[in-house]
Amino acid sequence: MNKYYDLLGVKPGATQEEIKKAWKKQALEWHPDRNKSEEAGRKIQEINEAYEILSGKKQAPQQQSQGNPFRNPFNQSHFRMKARPLNLIVDLSVEEVYNGVKKKIVFNVDRICGTCHGAGGETNTCPTCKGQGVFVAFNPRIGAQTITMCNTCGGNGQVRVKSCNTCGGRGVTNTVESIDMNFPKGTLSGVKFIVTNAGNDVAGANRGDVFFTVNVLPHPIYELDGLNINKKEEVPFIDMVLGKDVEIESLGGKYKITIPPNCESNKVFRMKGLGLTDEETKINGDLYIKLVPKIPKEVNQEEKEILEKLRNSINFS
Repeated sequence: MNKYYDLLGVKPGATQEEIKKAWKKQALEWHPDRNKSEEAGRKIQEINEAYEILSGKKQAPQQQSQGNPFRNPFNQSHFRMKARPLNLIVDLSVEEVYNGVKKKIVFNVDRICGTCHGAGGETNTCPTCKGQGVFVAFNPRIGAQTITMCNTCGGNGQVRVKSCNTCGGRGVTNTVESIDMNFPKGTLSGVKFIVTNAGNDVAGANRGDVFFTVNVLPHPIYELDGLNINKKEEVPFIDMVLGKDVEIESLGGKYKITIPPNCESNKVFRMKGLGLTDEETKINGDLYIKLVPKIPKEVNQEEKEILEKLRNSINFS
């Protein structure tokens, strides 16, 4: 446990306030948008894991106990594995990532059969191993006992004599459940959220976890680059030549930018702090506006005559 305190740079027994303050400091220092070193990605994961464990949001990995070296490792009465995690994709829009959102996630999950209670049907004691699930024998070559799993019952000590009509012998039935999930501002594609003990049931094992992986959907106007937002803005050609104050629509509202005279095509304006906000670290991205000249689809006779005159002028020829 001490290694998690070391990662955040606090002493064992630190208060929750001290832990949170230290985590924010470390997160700012190692955030990939600020720290471009190769180890930044790994380091920020370790820092976040340490904070989740020390703040009680996540349990620390448990070390396996040595226990009795001759106990039955297959028998469910002695050892229960955890079911494999359920991996789900959650689609978020760019607007939801910008503002943060609370969503009800509906998904299919296996639950212990209410008829057979996970047994898969009627069972009897295994006649081969007499319910032990294993065979223990002394091996004179190595001078120690060896444990071999019973092939008849697969180590359970029980054999099925009749399958359950409800679950078809699986021991579980599939059902639909939902979880209310909170996705804070700045949640990007690839970010995982773990909900412990909400995943699949497996007979003879502890309930699994659910891993929700965020997928940010493409947007017709805005493109995300980390916490930064890119946007192409069409501006009338004449405004790029003569210059003008124009109003730009963004996810956070409307803002004015000043286009200088003789502005070149594809010029990029940086609007600091108007990108995404990471709700945990309070880091703000920027909004980048690329100006693209807007060419009229058609011109009338008067406009055509003016453009013909410009074509022959010194600055337009």
